[in-house]
Amino acid sequence: MRKLKADLDRLKAILEEKNPGGAEALRFAEVNDLWRNAVGAVFGGDSADLVLDHTNSVYVMSGEQGGNLRRFDRPRSETQGFVAGKVLAVYCDDSMVRSELDNRQELLKMKFKEQGEDVEALRILPSTRDMKNRHPFREEAARPGAPARSFVRPVRTVRALTEGQLAAVHQSADQVEDPTVRRALYRALLASAARSDGDAADAAASAPGSPTVGGGPGASGGSAKGGRPSAPRR
Repeated sequence: MRKLKADLDRLKAILEEKNPGGAEALRFAEVNDLWRNAVGAVFGGDSADLVLDHTNSVYVMSGEQGGNLRRFDRPRSETQGFVAGKVLAVYCDDSMVRSELDNRQELLKMKFKEQGEDVEALRILPSTRDMKNRHPFREEAARPGAPARSFVRPVRTVRALTEGQLAAVHQSADQVEDPTVRRALYRALLASAARSDGDAADAAASAPGSPTVGGGPGASGGSAKGGRPSAPRR
């Protein structure tokens, strides 16, 4: 992969000499490919398609340029500052997708590094104005011969699932051919896995010897039958 990137860098240098601006277009396409591959590896299936559908633009820039980027929905101190290496900037028009990307920042950076592009920081930014009209990955999917895509919105779970749990959910849902049923099953499996994980943690917390709120029989969170704790309100 690194040898391929070195060959691409040499090709860009030659292209820039013969056709100024051509190397920039090639770099833009290269970064899009890196992002598509990383999202596909981290999310997979319909969820990856949804992330790409709401990705409006992707840039790899210097730390000086990337350090000046700011998310207007967050405090300046959290999103601005000096970055020693490269910055991956991703503009996205959906708040839930941005949240899912936030949760998987390290995995996405790792997938970029595996492809030969080492980025120090990932900045996920809300799209504004004309940026919202850009859909580079949606346009690619609309080309003749492109495979059909069905979208499943990532589900926010009570507790983050492990990569193994997510893979098991995708494997189970992918066995269903009907896209409508598959989407419904996917959501149900995610919710079920999150509840199971949460119930196990709650059971461990309420085991003998664990501290309880209120300290007495009348404390909230318990039930009248067998002393079994009731499910917490979500």
